[in-house]
Amino acid sequence: MRTIMMMSALLAAGFAVPALADDSVNRCAPGRDGRTVAASEVSKGLEGLGYRVDRIKAEHGCYEVRAVNDSGFPIEAVYARATGELVQARLR
Repeated sequence: MRTIMMMSALLAAGFAVPALADDSVNRCAPGRDGRTVAASEVSKGLEGLGYRVDRIKAEHGCYEVRAVNDSGFPIEAVYARATGELVQARLR
């Protein structure tokens, strides 16, 4: 019985993961009016939060950012180019 419950939970989680991945792709879709937020604006926002931006790369409708905070913790973040909204962030 325990095996059946565990397999059901894993199967349900397997169906949820592609849905979550799809959401980040949709957030990076270009805006309707075609305008984008400048990379310098994203950089200024992070610097205002105490991060030193190492690199910003535009790819697939998103800005991929590498930065380090004052304590030396590096992060990788993804921002939507159309809105400047944070889509995903994680420690490097």
